[in-house]
Amino acid sequence: MADIRKRTGAKGTTYQVRYADPSSETGYSYKTFDTAKEARAFREDSAARASASARHGERTVPEAVEAWLKVCEKEGRDGRAPVSPSTHKQYCYIADIIKSYHWQKDVAALTKPDIIAFRSWLIANHGRYLAAKTLRTFHGVLGEMATRGVVSVNVSTGVSVRKETRYDEPIAVPSHEEVKALLKAADELANSKNRQTARAWARYRPMLYLAVDSGMRPQEYVAVAGANLRDGGIHVDRAIDRGGELSVTKTPAGRRFIELSPDTFEMRMRPAIPS
Repeated sequence: MADIRKRTGAKGTTYQVRYADPSSETGYSYKTFDTAKEARAFREDSAARASASARHGERTVPEAVEAWLKVCEKEGRDGRAPVSPSTHKQYCYIADIIKSYHWQKDVAALTKPDIIAFRSWLIANHGRYLAAKTLRTFHGVLGEMATRGVVSVNVSTGVSVRKETRYDEPIAVPSHEEVKALLKAADELANSKNRQTARAWARYRPMLYLAVDSGMRPQEYVAVAGANLRDGGIHVDRAIDRGGELSVTKTPAGRRFIELSPDTFEMRMRPAIPS
């Protein structure tokens, strides 16, 4: 129910109407009038209040981006945990690119041609790789706004930047023989007559064997704790994030146990092969 509050200040007397507004975080919004007659008319006019609520719920694109950043940092998207500080920092960088575009409409008024125009601007000004990354982030922004009822539909769906080009070369996966040669070289270096070389490769060699034997990501095997090597394998529960800081694995599914071969597992206590 709406009510009227008389306010007297430096600019004289005004009349403030407090009315229910589902789009507001508090559940209420306020509108100020110069006369009590205007305030009463607004209080009694449900259509006018609904129109004001709709306008209050409008957000510019920069406002939507800031709201999305806050969700990522404090709450987490789609029920997930909040992002790490380094990931949030990267999101802020991409958010600045989105906000630097000259948006002429509120987020709820955007159409697919507006998103395509934004894509063209991104490619022209930031290149295809960063354009693809930024557009994926904007998909997330509009998806969050759709979830929260700020927009009725995510109009960016289906608009993307293809990163592949005719110049892309296929990734060359090392052959079995090449992997064996790599490990053999690590064995020889770990047993070098040069004590400094042998000492260094006594540390690097187990990491190479672990990478080959487990299939772990580099961000994971460089973060392995000695206590996680047990039960004949390795318990993976942490990784190095994009900012170079120690963090948990990227997803809950990343927490897993990987069985290792006896030779690799024993290297935690036997860093070099016998001479």
